[in-house]
Amino acid sequence: MKIVVNDHSGHAFTLQLSRQFVQSGHEVLHAYSVSFQSPKGNFEDLPVDGNRLTVLPIMIKGKFDKYSLLKRRKQEIEYARQLIDKMEAFKPNVVLSGTTPLFVQQHVQRYCISKGIKFVYWCQDIYAVAIRQIARRRLGFFSFPIWYYFKRLEINLLKKSSHVISITQDFNHLFRKWKIHPNLVTCIPNWAPIREITLMDKNNQWARQHQVMDKTCIIYSGTLGLKHNPAMLSAAAAYFSKHKDVVFIVISEGLGAAFLQKEKEQQQLDNLLLLPFQHFRDMSQVLGAADILLGILENDAGIYSVPSKVLTYLCAQKPIVLAIPPSNLSAAIVLENKAGYCTAPDDHQGFCHHIEKLVADASLRKEMGYNGRSYAEKHFDIHHIENKFLQVFEAIGN
Repeated sequence: MKIVVNDHSGHAFTLQLSRQFVQSGHEVLHAYSVSFQSPKGNFEDLPVDGNRLTVLPIMIKGKFDKYSLLKRRKQEIEYARQLIDKMEAFKPNVVLSGTTPLFVQQHVQRYCISKGIKFVYWCQDIYAVAIRQIARRRLGFFSFPIWYYFKRLEINLLKKSSHVISITQDFNHLFRKWKIHPNLVTCIPNWAPIREITLMDKNNQWARQHQVMDKTCIIYSGTLGLKHNPAMLSAAAAYFSKHKDVVFIVISEGLGAAFLQKEKEQQQLDNLLLLPFQHFRDMSQVLGAADILLGILENDAGIYSVPSKVLTYLCAQKPIVLAIPPSNLSAAIVLENKAGYCTAPDDHQGFCHHIEKLVADASLRKEMGYNGRSYAEKHFDIHHIENKFLQVFEAIGN
């Protein structure tokens, strides 16, 4: 089978899936955006898989402008055209496309329909809900036409797909409201590439490089966009500012990172270390240096987004403290498996108290870390996950 995996963000777990398809004898074209600001998988150290894996890093003109509707639309269409050009020569049987903006999905899906290629919409987020919240903040009442346009676009894309793979059952109520037939949808939860995350000692090369090997390290790694409140992180750093042996490390770029840089300077947060996205090959060392891992997500984002960073955290065998809606799938996993704590997104005090409890109790950190790793070992088997995708591909191909 010839498969296109299009992951605009360039995640590590989607690259793992493509490599697994190749190991099972399939030919894969894996596309991602070089221009989009996000943590990337390790695309540089790929083994030679008999030339059956083609990686397509797509570079658009200029920096990807995610907050400008007109510029973004033009850039997304440029991305889609580059991908379609490669697909024209590759001639896939099926296209799996996720973490991908709607205009890209629209153009790629249209091409697939015209060529008789099966298009599988990998639904990682509900964009219409996110756009509605963001547009309301910026435009108030005048946001309705914009939101309605994107809502109709997203619904039509889902309905026209050969199949929809959803990452959580929580999306089902919206699919029913949008009259998307249940037989069109299969739920395959996200995972993290556990085999690529080696458990490492705290005193490793990365920790020594940043001089944190003798500190209690509290780490946040991932995007900080409009669905995150970075003030939770600066407030936590301020709360622990008198603890000289505690350091907060935030690994991110963009708006949230810029906000934290200002907070660091204004509040003189010497215990807040800000770093750009780290290469995935260093992620095991980053996570090894951590004592506690953090995740945040705004209330209005909880129904359409499942933070994949939490799944990576589980592999690290470290406790997790979340400030996200408790109904979110990631929160449910952490709480049900006793892998950490979760508080409401605006509960600064509760967030800090959970961190404080773990800072003071090394045995509790160890216990919760083991619980998280056990969940990951049980649920992140790439062979089992691959089979779920292949079953969908085979069903729609018949």
